[in-house]
This record gives sequence, structure tokens and C-alpha cells, in this order.
Amino acid sequence: MVTFRADSSSIGLEDESDANRPLAPRGRCVGGPGKQAMASGAWRGYCLRALYTLGIASLSYLLGAAVVYFKLPTSGLLDDAFLGGQAWSERRKEANRHVDLVIPPVTIAVDQPSKAFDGYTAYSVDRGAQAFLINMRGEIVHRWTTRFSELWPKPPHVGNPVEDGHAYFFDCHVYPNGDLLTVFHGNGDTPYGYGLAKLDKNSKVVWTYSANVHHSVDVDDDGVIYVLTQELVRETPKGLEWLSTPCLLDSLVLLSPEGKELDRIPILEAFRDSPYAALLARPDGRLGEGWDVLHTNRASVLRKSMAPHFPRFRAGSVLISVRQLDTIGVIDIESRKVTWAARGPWRGQHDPQFLDNGHLLIFDNRGFGSQSRVLEYDPDTQACPWVYARDESTAFMSPIQGRAQRLGNGNTLIVNSIAGDLYEVSPKQELVWSARCEVHVPWARRYSPSDVPFVQGALHARP
Repeated sequence: MVTFRADSSSIGLEDESDANRPLAPRGRCVGGPGKQAMASGAWRGYCLRALYTLGIASLSYLLGAAVVYFKLPTSGLLDDAFLGGQAWSERRKEANRHVDLVIPPVTIAVDQPSKAFDGYTAYSVDRGAQAFLINMRGEIVHRWTTRFSELWPKPPHVGNPVEDGHAYFFDCHVYPNGDLLTVFHGNGDTPYGYGLAKLDKNSKVVWTYSANVHHSVDVDDDGVIYVLTQELVRETPKGLEWLSTPCLLDSLVLLSPEGKELDRIPILEAFRDSPYAALLARPDGRLGEGWDVLHTNRASVLRKSMAPHFPRFRAGSVLISVRQLDTIGVIDIESRKVTWAARGPWRGQHDPQFLDNGHLLIFDNRGFGSQSRVLEYDPDTQACPWVYARDESTAFMSPIQGRAQRLGNGNTLIVNSIAGDLYEVSPKQELVWSARCEVHVPWARRYSPSDVPFVQGALHARP
């Protein structure tokens, strides 16, 4: 006879000798009827235990979901646990990748001196906090390097920072004297914006701005610095209560040349209070994928010298890219509103910038078909008078990041971030210079010799 124990945590046979005996494979009978009955009872015991465990897990899941959905008092703890678990998982993935501060090699694949723009190319990599300046031959003429823990031994804005090897320069600005503004990102953390720092030519810290700065830095003619910050919130702005929380929200922040905060404009509210508020509407209550609802990835200021080419915008307005909305827009600093926005043929775009012909240059990540591309976009006609894409055999694809810069001779420098490739193409789409950096390249920019006089012998970038 088979009986069950009263202890719900352990269901088994009363006969201990039989309980420890292996069961016969399913569908086979071993021994007489008594043995078969005991085997059948054991299987029922295991099934009951599995159902009991599944029931407890399901009930816990439903209760947790109800707490989060109805925003009960303990929902914040569950939110923290969820985001902490997500960050832990991402860090575990990153921990499997070896990262150090070795100098990755650069290979120049194409070089047409008579057609390429003579200059120095600065770029960063996701292998620790370092950036390089190379000449047209790919030779390093300058290097900036530091460690996140040296700049922020006890960061007030980052709870448990990732290891130094995973905190890297995501975006930079090079000053003529060799000073470097750099945005730190932390691989595998939430928020992933790790702050802004100014280093001198010798990589000594000048100042730091301790906030969750991410993706972008730009500087206007007066030295005012424009950055993006992110904040993890559990309460949505007024009028946007339908948004799912917790989530990351972005702000446009203006800093003095000394790194002191001058102004802060929440980007979600800048859309909400504008004629473009309808771009935020989503029936499922989410703006984008997951918790990073906007994922603003660029803020470019309209300088006074460029403003005459864009009469609809005031000088000092800021062009932004909101990846999750597939949208580019312009924020007017005085009104604190989005005064123009557009969706176009691009998807998941990056690095829009003003051009001196009244057009915008955009890195279109998802491009057309199976490759990324670069678009020149006319905001007045909505046409794309210039598009760079390659044939199928040489197509490039950077599903995230990526950049494009219009150079002084009309050529365009393109950053294929994922592959670590840099391309310079002519207005006729001829490849006139290219470099392979062997590693992921979040940022790169070409500077004319007159832009970087701190480089010894900088009159020409081609020795």
C-alpha cells in the first residue's frame, strides 16, 4: 500500500528502502504488482510536488505583477530588483569579454591624397577610457587616457560602477589646445550614462560633471556646453501618466565652460508642450522598447555662424535625435519647446547635424534593405538630395551608433561603429580614404591641421 507523508515539503513513499530505489523507465513494469503500485505512487508524488511548486511560483508572479501594475507601496522595491537583475545580467555578459587598455591597430585600406580631406582623425574605442588622434597614414600622434575610478573614486551619481575596463569614452570634443571633453558610458549598467569630464592635453583632469551624462556633447561659439542626461523615474510628468514606469527620461543640459549647470530642459516635456506632442502617443503606453523610452542620442547646437542658413530656427537652438521615436527635432532654448520635428525615411537614426546649405546630415542606422546609409535631408522639401549607400558586396551595417561628418572639401566622413571602420567619400560617392580600427568605434571626427595646433608639426596631416 502506498501512503503519502503529511509534510507538504516532502512527498514520498512510506517505505524508505523503496523511496531510495530508482524508478523504472516510463512505460515499463519491473517486478510484481506491489512494485508497480509503489512506482506509480512515486510518480504521482513527484507530479504533485511539481504542481505545488509551479502553483506557488505562479501565485508569486501574479502578486508581483499586481503590485507593479497598481503601483502599490512595495512596487519600487520590485522595480529596483528588476532593473538590478537586468543590469547584473548585462554585466555578466560584459564580464566574458576581455577589455584592457592596449592600443588597437589601425589599418589604412584606401588613401587617395589628391581627393581626401587632409586632416587628423580623432576617435574613441569601447576598450577602456581612451581616445586617439591619427594622421592620414594611420599613425597615432596623440592619445588621451584615464580611468573612471581615478576621476570619480566615489561617484555620487553611479551606485555600483562597472570595472574601469568597461567605462569608456562614448563622445568627445577636442579643443585647439588639446583639452578633451568626454562623455563616459558604462557597459552593462542602468543608467548607462556615467558623466562628463574635461581633461587637458596630458589627460589630467580639469573638472568633472557628476551626472548621468550620456551619448552626446557639443560646444557653441561662446564655449557653452550642451549635453544629454538621463534619470531613472517612477513618476511620470504631468499629462503623461499613461507612460509605463520605471523608465529613463532624458534632459538637455547647458553647462558653462567651467562645467557649471546653467539650464536643464526635460525633453519629454519639451515635446508634450509643443505642437508635436502627438509623436509621443502610443496605444500600448510605451514610447519605445523597454524602459529607455526616448533614447535621445544626439544634441547639436545651431551656432551663430550657421543660423542664417536655417531662418526658421533661432541661433542656439538644439537639433536632437530621438531613436525610439525615429524622430529628429529642434528645441528652442528660450521657449523650452520643440519647435520643429520630423519623421522620415530613416530608422533608429544617429548624429544629425546642421549643414551650411540649409540641409541636415543623418546616419540612418537601419537604412534600406540590409545596410545602413547616410542621408542629406532638406527640412523644407523633405527630399534627400544626397544618399550614400554601398552595393551589396561592400554594404555596411551599424544597427546601433554610427556617425557622419561633412568635411571642408565637401567629402563626408562616415563611422561604421560596429565594424570599427571609417570611410571618407566624395560628393560623387567615391571612396577616397578608409581605415579599419579593429574594435568598436563609438565616436570619430576629422579635424583640419588648423583646428589642432597643439599637435607638433600639425601644418599637414600627411607626413
